[in-house]
Amino acid sequence: MKKIQWTSLLILVCLTLAGCGTDEATPKQEEKKVETMETPNNTAAAETIEGLMEPTETTTCAYCQMDVYVEGDELGMFSAQGRTAEGENLFFDDVGCMLNQERMDEIVLEKYVRDYDTNEWVPLEEAVVVKAEIKTPMNYGFAFFKDEDGAQAFINQMGKEKASLSSIAAIDEVSGHRHMKRMEKMQSGKGNGHGEGSHMEMNEGMNDEQGKSEEHSHSHN
Repeated sequence: MKKIQWTSLLILVCLTLAGCGTDEATPKQEEKKVETMETPNNTAAAETIEGLMEPTETTTCAYCQMDVYVEGDELGMFSAQGRTAEGENLFFDDVGCMLNQERMDEIVLEKYVRDYDTNEWVPLEEAVVVKAEIKTPMNYGFAFFKDEDGAQAFINQMGKEKASLSSIAAIDEVSGHRHMKRMEKMQSGKGNGHGEGSHMEMNEGMNDEQGKSEEHSHSHN
């Protein structure tokens, strides 16, 4: 009888020890699962948009042949990049030139602009557009942001009188008007569409936008 009691006691002790060992192993397994889940997030943050390139010091705008500013330049955040269906990378000194390249060649580009704060490439369709009283290479005056927080912070810094949310449609309207003027000059022989012609377009754009602003102001008086 005593042997049976001792045997039962030993079995009970062994089962208890085995249970404790299982409890201790569980937290370690859970820690490994957490580490595995965190790794892909870090990798995704480091990824860049496949196929995009960077302009060099000798890169010129595909539309107006003016210099394209590189990333580290003061005006580099306004450079734009388009990819053709064949995978060719085209660079532009200002966003309006990119839209006019599509208009001139009757093509659709994968369009990218730089985030104003970080210089990261952002798809134009996903960017938050801000129209502001700022200097850009062809005086379009549009800045781009990867999120609404960045855009709103910029507007608050500039002041609502000098900056406001805008749209791709607004850019297209201004660029389309300039493209029409450029084509008229080329047809009349007064412009060649390159260097000097591009500077004239910029000055005309400034005068046109100033005239529209004055007209808008008079309509409220």
